[in-house]
Amino acid sequence: MVIRFLHLMAWMPLAVLVVVGCSKPPDARLVEMAREHTARQAEQNRQMADLQKQVAEGSRHLVEADAEARSELILLQHDLQADQHEVGRQRDLLEQERKDIAQQRYRDQAVATVLSTVGLLLICGFPLLLCVYVLRAVRTSEAPDAVLTEMLIDELTAERPRLLVGQEGWPLRDEGSDIHEDDRF
Repeated sequence: MVIRFLHLMAWMPLAVLVVVGCSKPPDARLVEMAREHTARQAEQNRQMADLQKQVAEGSRHLVEADAEARSELILLQHDLQADQHEVGRQRDLLEQERKDIAQQRYRDQAVATVLSTVGLLLICGFPLLLCVYVLRAVRTSEAPDAVLTEMLIDELTAERPRLLVGQEGWPLRDEGSDIHEDDRF
């Protein structure tokens, strides 16, 4: 119990100090500082409210700008897709045209080769066909030797030969030859 009493006695001066300190009248400076602090706090609260309004207004503008940018982006993406579709279509047309040209070149080359070969065969075959024609004509005629013989006889017996004429008449007749006109066939 003594300990308890000592313990209680140690706390007594503190309690007296607290009671005595609270009973002093407030200082005017302290009141003025409290008012300034309250006014400053009110001004800060007003500034914070204004700042929050500005942040809210800025956020609203940011959201509107973001929505507008997204709609523009969507429009640009649609335009890009349309352009890509057009480029793909033109690429397909170009590829088809390239294939057509390649086929035409192949066909033209084949036709040129065929024409060249046919032309060469005609050039080489024409003399052969001419020979075949001449050989058939010789075989089918009456007697080519007979015609030639008759023509030579007419020429040799004619007074004025047409085929065997030299510069001065009969070519078989020489001044110094022993053949006379009577010796002719």
